[in-house]
Amino acid sequence: MSNASERLDIYEDMLERSRAMLESARHEDWETLIQQRARYVDDVEVLRRTPQSDRFNAQERQYCARMIEEILENDRVIRDQLDARCEELTQLIGSSRRQQALVRAYNQGQGTLSQRTRPSRGTEGRT
Repeated sequence: MSNASERLDIYEDMLERSRAMLESARHEDWETLIQQRARYVDDVEVLRRTPQSDRFNAQERQYCARMIEEILENDRVIRDQLDARCEELTQLIGSSRRQQALVRAYNQGQGTLSQRTRPSRGTEGRT
């Protein structure tokens, strides 16, 4: 197998992984996306270490360019999905913090409120 053919195989693997990552992002399956991303990074590293002694012919270059374009587009959509998820998590964290602050304020106020509404000693039967 030539180096060019080996590199095309790696690009094809990366494209398939990119498509799978896109599906995971669309289904909000973040754990699977993370696992696939780790394997994708491994593929990139393998590609980087693969010798480039053989050049692509015109047809291979065009095929490779189409794969790279799709990988980049998939990456853009995945990033958009991740940005939306990050915003959602930020809002949930903010909401949770507000709830915690309200509970703390309520619990602190409850102690002083109950002390204020309790009759003081010696005044229980007086009106």
